[in-house]
Parts: sequence; C-alpha cells; structure tokens
Amino acid sequence: MEFKHHHGGYPSHQPGGHVHFPQEQVVQHDSEIVICPEGDRTLGVHLGFLQHRHHYEVAFTIQDDLGEDVDIEPSLHARILEVMPSETEFPGHTVAVDLAAHKEKLMQEKITLRSRNDKNKAITLVLHARVLGRGKGTPALRNGIKCTGIDADEESEASDWMGFD
Repeated sequence: MEFKHHHGGYPSHQPGGHVHFPQEQVVQHDSEIVICPEGDRTLGVHLGFLQHRHHYEVAFTIQDDLGEDVDIEPSLHARILEVMPSETEFPGHTVAVDLAAHKEKLMQEKITLRSRNDKNKAITLVLHARVLGRGKGTPALRNGIKCTGIDADEESEASDWMGFD
C-alpha cells in the first residue's frame, strides 16, 4: 500500500518502506523543547543536542496541579533559576533552569517540584539531552535554550597560565 499525499500532517509512505514527515512537522519537532509523560507524575523534557562543557539557560512551561507556590529539590547539574505560575489557559508553571552539559553522549538530570500547600503532590522533571563532544559539531539550539557560558578546556593554552610571580 502506498500513500503519495500528506493528509493533515500525517506521514506519507514512500516506495522502499521509508516514511516521510511533512516538512513543517519536522521543523517544529527539531526547533521546540518536547515535553511528554514518562510515568506517574514524571515528565520528560527533551532538549535535543547540546555541547559538552557548555552552560545553558533552559526555559519551558509545564502543566501541573501543584498550585502557585512550589519548593524545589536540588540537582547537581541543573539549578532552578525561576519557577513562576504559567500564564497559559492551563494550570502549570514556567520553569527556567541553568544546566551544565557535564558529560558527553546521553545526559539526564532530574528536578523535582513539590507543592508547598500539599507535600504529597510533586512532579519530577527529567531533562534529556544528547551532548556532543569536542570536534563533533555545533548543535542548533531549540527554542527556549540559550548558551550562557563555556567551561575552560583543560587542554587549552589558557589553562597553562601559572599566575603572576
């Protein structure tokens, strides 16, 4: 069975078993942070490609039932900069995170937001990224992600500086 036309944003099947998605769907998926459920009260926040030893500010909005005020359980490589009630039609929060891409390949960092009014209500955010190492290219960052700094490279000449005598 072969389909030649795109219908309502659905993929079309091409000869040879390849599936082709409409261009606008591919562009949107590649340029947006993707948030999806990963279990009971856990959301996966898929950031795409980042670069090793870079720091990023990541901002996104989630739907939740935590109420306006939340407490944050700390994470080693993902530091919450701000959590504000979202200004969308759905209850939730806009979250801003300072993220250090501290290891190459697949990286996951967990952040837990807990309701201040009901300590039994919490949501765990799992930040997923594929981190490119040195010389592996420069990723195009998704909307809501900006590079805020680069760690000094131990192999660079700048690290050989011994200070003033």
